[in-house]
Amino acid sequence: MSDRQNEHELLGDLRKMSERLAALERLTAAHQREYERLRDRAELYRQLVENSQGLVCSHDLEGNLLYVSPASAWELGYAPEDGVGRNLREFLAPSVRVFFGAYLDRIREKEADRGVLRLVSRDGQERLWAYRNALVRPPDREPYVIGHAVDITDRIQIEARLREGEERHRAVIDALEEGVILESADGSLSGWNPSAERILGASLTVFGVGALRADGTPFPRDEQPDAVALRTGQAPLRVVMGVLRPGADPLWISVSARPLFRSGETTPHGVVLSFAETVRPARPAPGPDKARAGLLPICASCKKIQGHDGEWWPVEVYLREHSDITFSHDLCADCARHVRARFHLLE
Repeated sequence: MSDRQNEHELLGDLRKMSERLAALERLTAAHQREYERLRDRAELYRQLVENSQGLVCSHDLEGNLLYVSPASAWELGYAPEDGVGRNLREFLAPSVRVFFGAYLDRIREKEADRGVLRLVSRDGQERLWAYRNALVRPPDREPYVIGHAVDITDRIQIEARLREGEERHRAVIDALEEGVILESADGSLSGWNPSAERILGASLTVFGVGALRADGTPFPRDEQPDAVALRTGQAPLRVVMGVLRPGADPLWISVSARPLFRSGETTPHGVVLSFAETVRPARPAPGPDKARAGLLPICASCKKIQGHDGEWWPVEVYLREHSDITFSHDLCADCARHVRARFHLLE
């Protein structure tokens, strides 16, 4: 073989080696880019987990903690390393530790579980965390549980205070002698207190239908106090109207309507009606009562006054209709203390 042929073959081999080297360099560069992408993604996930405001942890099927995110550990007053290697049971409130075994059984059987954890912070406070945990079965290691939770303690406490306040207000409304009706914007009744049922009876569910004005003329539905309050946003007060009753004379009541607004809205979403029995204002005060020389029959128990027609009326209703006196209901100091004590209201 001539020197020229050897040189030609060597040059060919060098070209091939150069091409292979270039291919390896491209492959190495691609691998480096993929490595950097995976590294950046892993760093992003690590930051997301470690700085999450919720609890992120993992534990084995015995409950031993394998990982605790720093943010969740600090939320409970611990350092992240305080939890790893310890059993999750140790951080539960004593009252719920007995249920931890059942939780692990559910995880093994269903491979997922959700509920509320009652944890104890380092300073001894109980905190409520809503959790959702899932079982992971990797091919090359023992199965483990990934846990995610968020602290709902403040929300639960606020909801409890709102329920307590609502119950107290409901108890006060139910104890009123006045009737109270809640009406939605579409005109449907959404609630009422016992006094409303007592006063209106069967007329409650058709309140306003066929009503009369004080002069005995029909009271159009769109001019009644609740309709006016919903339409104008104003509060008609002490409007006298007659409510029809089957087989009986109209029941005369004094009605006030107050519109209900949601925060930031100017259109009422409902109206609250309060009313009490009254007498028809157009009826003149009868003479026989005046002829009693200041003596009126009054019930020794409920303090109602007997009118000339034999009917018994609440004292404030009778005086309002037979004098120029107008009553506004309030509580005296003794009764106010009694109501606060009964319903545990703040001073």
